[in-house]
This record gives sequence, structure tokens and C-alpha cells, in this order.
Amino acid sequence: DMDKKTYLCRYHNILEKIEKKKQYIDFCNERASSIPGPCYGERINNPSPSYEAPFVRWIYKGIEAEEELEELEKKAGLVRMEIEKAINTVKDEDLQMILTYRYIDWLTWSEIAAKVYYSDKTVRRKHDQAIELIKIDQV
Repeated sequence: DMDKKTYLCRYHNILEKIEKKKQYIDFCNERASSIPGPCYGERINNPSPSYEAPFVRWIYKGIEAEEELEELEKKAGLVRMEIEKAINTVKDEDLQMILTYRYIDWLTWSEIAAKVYYSDKTVRRKHDQAIELIKIDQV
């Protein structure tokens, strides 16, 4: 059974995967667009030569990564809705704001404190109170 904080962190974790996937796609695109020139004087005796240029493989890897990115983005949307639904099981609006800032917007404790006009210590206390009240099994 997933604990409440792990459950709430899922959206951020998917956003991180999306960022990494975008970086990989950029990397594939760089590789695909850098076509190596011929190497003169090198003779490679390969019994089964690959006639596919290396850049072609990067194009295919890029296409595959684009499809994975699309799936991750769909999943992120669904997970965000689940988390927002869970946050709404907490009836106190202050606590809802703190949870939203923390787990949807991924703000630091200080950033949250500045937004809700509480001390860092009060924000953490209210956060812990919200975690106690949140119901993830009803989502």
C-alpha cells in the first residue's frame, strides 16, 4: 500500500520523466542530424555489413521516444487529476492550498510559506495535519 506522500509525489515524478524523455529526444535529433563523412583509408572487413546509416537508427529511437513521451504526458494528466481529487478530500482550504503548492506546483517550504503568509514551521505543521486528513483510498 502506497503511503500518502509517495502517492502525492507521483505527479512530480512523472514530470521529471517527461523532462528526461524530452532531453533524450533532443539528443536523438542531434545524432540524427549529424551525418558522419566518409572515412578514407579505413577498410573494415565486416562479413555482415549494416547498410543502415547510423543517423537512421537515431531517427527511429527519436520516434520511439516521442511515442513514450506522449504516453507519459497522458499519464501525467490523469495522475494530476487523481491527486487534485485526493487533495479535495481535505475540507480545509488552507490545507488544500498547502498540499497543492507542495505536490502540484512542487514549491519549497519557504515558497509556500511566502504564498500563504505563514512561517515555514507553521506550513510544515499544517502540511502534516493535511497529510493526516487526506483520503487517498477514496480516489
